[in-house]
Amino acid sequence: MSAKKASAVIALIALFVLILLIATPPRDVCIGTMEVTVFGIGRADAILITTENHAVMIDTGENRHGEYLVTRLAELGIGRLDYLIITHFDSDHVGGAHVIIDHFEIGEVIVPNYSRESRHMERFNDAVRRAGLVPYVLMEPRRFTLDNTDFIIDPSGLGYVYIPRYEDISDYEHDDDRFSLEYTADHVPVGDNFSIVTVVSHGDNHFLFMGDAMEIRLEEVLANDTLMALDYAFVKLPRHGRFTGRGLELIHTTRPRYAVITGFHPADIETYYPERPADERVIYAVEYVGAEVFFTMSEGVRMVSGADGTISVTEIKYKGE
Repeated sequence: MSAKKASAVIALIALFVLILLIATPPRDVCIGTMEVTVFGIGRADAILITTENHAVMIDTGENRHGEYLVTRLAELGIGRLDYLIITHFDSDHVGGAHVIIDHFEIGEVIVPNYSRESRHMERFNDAVRRAGLVPYVLMEPRRFTLDNTDFIIDPSGLGYVYIPRYEDISDYEHDDDRFSLEYTADHVPVGDNFSIVTVVSHGDNHFLFMGDAMEIRLEEVLANDTLMALDYAFVKLPRHGRFTGRGLELIHTTRPRYAVITGFHPADIETYYPERPADERVIYAVEYVGAEVFFTMSEGVRMVSGADGTISVTEIKYKGE
């Protein structure tokens, strides 16, 4: 091969490599978008997380919300949920799950490390059996990546417990030893303290979903160096904005830019009475750290995390849309 031809070949190879470098971004650069939709179903939780090709749902509202959520998911083009995460077994989190499971293909159902006797749990368990699914009981943290979005699914450190009836449970958060993870057969923590906590990371944007975590669970999360090392753009606050000391600590520690309370502002008490409003101390703490707070009694909230690191937030009035 002549020197002239060799130079031409080298030039073509260099050009090809340059094109590859331009067309293929570094591995740590975020590609595509990720969307979070907190459905406006009132004082109940139902959250959809979508990437370019995948969908994850956290909680499913009450039984009465099931058909509504099916309609909304279909309108959003959802035909399959890769993961359905039930944070805990209160009716306002698992109540609509049986309808979702009956209408959509589900890759995996993830549940907390306890069980409970109730009508909504019967419907949930029946639907799981009809779908041929075996729920994954979360006892250790799970990590997975969908497209360019990373998930951490974090369980409670409490050992397994069976709760026969909700009204038989003592309110553990008011006990003197409420920060202890030990309990006896006669004294068990409420299901809220088994809440699965989910962290979703899209590039440098991190989203924290707290279920209904109470003091024990909040203490665990605050002591978790992996979870607390992240700079959160968004936090779904626990327990519909109810006040706890550890809850305020979570707000001041995470200092999110955006927060959602699945409930309503105290100023709207006459509209939504007798439902319990968010606590004014919680709202003040969120506003004090500079976060914009949204409520879900009549509107949903959609957040889009862009490839450029930006987040756009839109309130969505679903009914009458």
